Amino acid sequence: MKQREFEVLIGPDGTVEVQVRGFKGPGCLEVAKWFERVVGELQSQQLTSEFYDPQEQVQYRIDQRH
Repeated sequence: MKQREFEVLIGPDGTVEVQVRGFKGPGCLEVAKWFERVVGELQSQQLTSEFYDPQEQVQYRIDQRH
């Protein structure tokens, strides 16, 4: 199984940057939308070369722990 990564950077001013890696095609946008619901409204977006690769079939499982 291919590794997928999410890097969340929180700046001193409270801005949040999320980098999504390991997704092929526009499926990464679905993941980005989930993070947008968690951390707030999207201010900007930069697509990587992986976005333009053929999309993979991906199943999501999200566990939230307190």
